[in-house]
Amino acid sequence: MSLKDLGIGTKLILAITVVIVGISAAGSVVIYTYQKRSLDDQILERSRTVAELLIQIEDHRLISRVASEFNEVTGYTLKQTSLEPVNPENSPDEFEARVMEEFRRNGNTEYYAVVTGEDGRRYFRYMKALRTKESCISCHPGYRVGELRGSISVIAPYDDVTSAMRRNTLSVLVILQLLAFSTVGVLYYLSRRIVSEPLNRLIGAVEGSAREIQRGEEVKDIPVSSGDEIGRLATAFNNLRRSLSESFKRKNEAIESFVYSISHDLKAPLRSIEGFSIALMEDYGDRLNDEGRHYLNRIVSSARKMGVLIDELLEYSRIGRISLQRGDVSISSVVELVLEDNLYEINRKGAKITVPPELPVVKNAEKQRIYQIFSNLISNALKYNDGVPEIEIGYRDEGDHYLFYVRDNGIGFDMKYHDKIFEIFQRLHREDEYGGTGVGLAMVKKIVETYGGRIWAESEPGKGSTFYFTLPKEVRD
Repeated sequence: MSLKDLGIGTKLILAITVVIVGISAAGSVVIYTYQKRSLDDQILERSRTVAELLIQIEDHRLISRVASEFNEVTGYTLKQTSLEPVNPENSPDEFEARVMEEFRRNGNTEYYAVVTGEDGRRYFRYMKALRTKESCISCHPGYRVGELRGSISVIAPYDDVTSAMRRNTLSVLVILQLLAFSTVGVLYYLSRRIVSEPLNRLIGAVEGSAREIQRGEEVKDIPVSSGDEIGRLATAFNNLRRSLSESFKRKNEAIESFVYSISHDLKAPLRSIEGFSIALMEDYGDRLNDEGRHYLNRIVSSARKMGVLIDELLEYSRIGRISLQRGDVSISSVVELVLEDNLYEINRKGAKITVPPELPVVKNAEKQRIYQIFSNLISNALKYNDGVPEIEIGYRDEGDHYLFYVRDNGIGFDMKYHDKIFEIFQRLHREDEYGGTGVGLAMVKKIVETYGGRIWAESEPGKGSTFYFTLPKEVRD
C-alpha cells in the first residue's frame, strides 16, 4: 500500500506526527546542546554563590559548620584556606597555594578551572579571594585592610556533576518525547472521531446506496449530521443519487419493457415456425424424402433452441435489477434439488457425486439465484465429460464469506481461455460436440458478482476443472 492509498485522517496524523517529532527532536538537540555548554557555568554559579555566602560569615565555627553541611548535601568540598593558616585543617593544597600566590601578586578575586586529581578523576576547582576587612582586624591584627588573608576553596567532582546533569537532561528529553507522542495519540484519536470514522460511515452508506441503485431498489437519503465538508459531501451525494436513481429507474423500465416486448415479438414467430414445421411433418411427412424430413427436424430444433436462448437472455437481463424473494438459503437443500433435477443425466452416465454432509446457510439471499449457480456448474460438469463423471462439491469458511467449489474429472480447458468462458455467448466447443447457448457461465458470474463475490476456475485439458466462487455469509441489501 502506498502513501496515496491511506485515509485522509491517517495522512493528517502522519503529517502532524512528522512535524511534532521534528520539532521535538530539534528541541531536544537544542536543550542538550545548551545543557552541555552551560554545565561549567552552572557549577561556577553554584560555587560563587556558596563562596559569597561564606565570605559574609565572620564566625569561624559557623563557617566550618556551613561548609560541612554543604559538603554532605552537594558532594562538593568546601573550605576556608590560607597561606598562613591558624588551623592546620585549613592548610592549602598545591593548587590552592599556587592560586593564592597569583591572587597576592595580581590582585585577582577569583579563579576556576577543571583539573585532574591524583586519583585520576576530574574536578572543578573554584577559588574566591578572601581579603581583610576592618571588622577582621580585631581577630587578625597582623593584616591590613584589603590584604589577602586567605580564600574560599570549592572542589566539585566534575564527572559526577556532569553525569547527574545529563541524567536530568535525559529525563527532560524523555518527558518531552512522551508529551510529543501523547499529543500525537490525542490527535490521532480526534482525527479518527472527527475525520476517519465519519468518512468511513459515509463511504459505507455510498457503497450501499450504489448497490441499491444498481438493483433498481428505492434508495433513502444518507443522513447529514454536520455542516462541515463531510456533511456537504453527503448532501452532494444525495443530490447525485436522486438524479441517478431517476435516470436508472427510467432506463430500467425502458429496458424491462423492451426486453419483454422483444421476447414476446420474437417468440411468437418462433412458435409459428415450430408449429407449422411440426404440422408439415405430421401431414406431409410421408410425401417427403429423408432429406426433407431432416430439414424440418432441424427447423423445429433451431426454433426451440432460439426460444431457450431468448428465455435465458431475459433471465440474464433481470439479474441485479429485479430482486426475488430473499431469505436464509440452505446450500445443502439447493444442491439436493439440483441433483434431483439432473437425476436422469446422472444415472445415464453413472456419475459419482461427492457432497459434504452439511453445507452452510447463506443469509438474505435469493434461492432461485443460488440454484442457478449450482445448476449451471453441476450440469456443465456432467455435460463436458466423455467418461464417467466424478464430481465433488465442497466449501471452506473464510471469515466473512464462504468459498465454494465444484470439481470434476471432465475434458477441462486451456487456461488461456479462462476469461473467455465467463463471457456471454462464448463457447470453446462446437455446438454439435457439446450443446448449450453460451449464457450459463456468464449468468453465474453475474449472480456471484451481484452478491459481492467473485468466480474463477482452474483447469487443464483432459484433467478436469475446478470452479471456485465466493458468497458473503450474509448478502447485503
